[in-house]
Amino acid sequence: MNNFYTLNSLAAELRYKISDKEITEVISFQKDRIDFFLSPEETGKLSFVASSPGTALFLDSRTGKPMRNAASFFPEISGLTVKTIEMMSDADRLISVSFKSGPYHLIFKPFSSRPNVFLVKDDIIISSFKDDAGMSGKPAPKPHPPVSESQPDALKPARSVKEKIITVDKRFPRGIITDVSDVFRLDECSDEQLINHIRDLQKKLYSPGQVSITAEGNISLLPPSCLSHPPEKTFDSVNDAVRALHIARNRDWRLLPRKNELVKKLRKRLQGLQKQEEQFSKEPERRKKADTLEHYGHLLMSRPDAAVPASEEKITIADWADNGNEIDVPVTPGMTLIDQAQRYYDNAASIRKEIAMSGTKKKQLETQKKEISDRLEELEQLDHPSALEKWLKKNTDRLQQLGLAATGKKQEARPYRTVRAGNYEVWIGKSAKSNDEMLRMAHKEDIWMHVRGAAGSHVIVRNGGDQGWPDERTLLQAASFAAAYSRQSGSSLVPVMMAKRKHVRKPKGAQPGAATVTNERVELVTPSKPEMAGS
Repeated sequence: MNNFYTLNSLAAELRYKISDKEITEVISFQKDRIDFFLSPEETGKLSFVASSPGTALFLDSRTGKPMRNAASFFPEISGLTVKTIEMMSDADRLISVSFKSGPYHLIFKPFSSRPNVFLVKDDIIISSFKDDAGMSGKPAPKPHPPVSESQPDALKPARSVKEKIITVDKRFPRGIITDVSDVFRLDECSDEQLINHIRDLQKKLYSPGQVSITAEGNISLLPPSCLSHPPEKTFDSVNDAVRALHIARNRDWRLLPRKNELVKKLRKRLQGLQKQEEQFSKEPERRKKADTLEHYGHLLMSRPDAAVPASEEKITIADWADNGNEIDVPVTPGMTLIDQAQRYYDNAASIRKEIAMSGTKKKQLETQKKEISDRLEELEQLDHPSALEKWLKKNTDRLQQLGLAATGKKQEARPYRTVRAGNYEVWIGKSAKSNDEMLRMAHKEDIWMHVRGAAGSHVIVRNGGDQGWPDERTLLQAASFAAAYSRQSGSSLVPVMMAKRKHVRKPKGAQPGAATVTNERVELVTPSKPEMAGS
């Protein structure tokens, strides 16, 4: 929902639904989400999700309130009646909510690397949902000047179609440019034809009929006939599309990391079984090799000097099985030919024993291969976190037997708790002693975190040996874990240090849990405990 036209239509829909409705309470019970409850209750609640990427603003019909862990915001507007909600300018993506009485209004800033909502009085931010300490007292965001509707008479010929479209309309949704270009063959159009097409599409974007989510996961306000591929799903309102897309992305965010990890393990095991099966195709060669080794043994035993240690790395013998032609037999200097012969006999017997047992092993491999394939197929079809939980409950014991899932004992033996932040595994130390052990186990490119100036758990973000850094959202989420497992967990904002593990060291003779760090950065975060993936 990060383009102007989607927000413009959304604001129009919300204006119709929440104007003249009273704000009864503003609370946050989920990280990065704030809800404005409205009266009458059947209106629903206005929900804003301030996570980047994945920002969303929508009217939610679910009005249930949490029993605990809810933080209140903006008490100044409780009891106020909404006058209107509108775009502050057609040149940017700020949304304003004004009230029929009082000096306050809200500004939603959904399109930003740090999305937020501000309570404003006299053009000054009174408080904000995110980073309240840093934003309070600052000037409120100002809208940009309106966009000029004058269109260029001609476009530079060297420009790509995408650049030409953006020149005509800087606000044109980037996610559907390829669709529009393919459907209308804009690369074959003259400048005048392209400009006319974009003007016609602008009218449709301002007055959408059917709203859809494209195959690429973008919201489109254009009719399906303007898209090069059929939409994934269609909706009667922009609000419904925004809400559905948010739910789907939130579901994928919770589902995909765990699912992908399991899929990767199952595929790797399947590849291993397939390689073992390939070995059976080499049985004729292995039988021939066993015969050759046994024949070497016979040749060595036929020598009159069989009890004498070999002095060279090979011995030339007349092969009585090949009309007396000479053959070189590899030997080990210092070992008697009798011992050499016995080694050849043993190796030949071992190969023949493996071949004899191959029938049983083939059946075992086929059974296990089918089992892994079936479970992999089931797993790949799961599309919801609850379905994954049910699947894991049903299959965890067997996955542990196959060595594809950690057992409870192994997990308990670890000196850290295991959780996830985005697509990254995160370790949280359990004690001062375990902090030291965890530091020793971490890779030099992993990210180390700890609250600044207070006792707490060390936190390690596993970085897969990457010399870069994880994305900002992952870092801030992991930092919130470090804040939650510290003596400052009761504070609203906590400074957390973070650095590459290679810049953290344990001083000789220092107390358990103590460490020194260089090249660190510090972020202020709100403490937040994670959902445990292990303990």
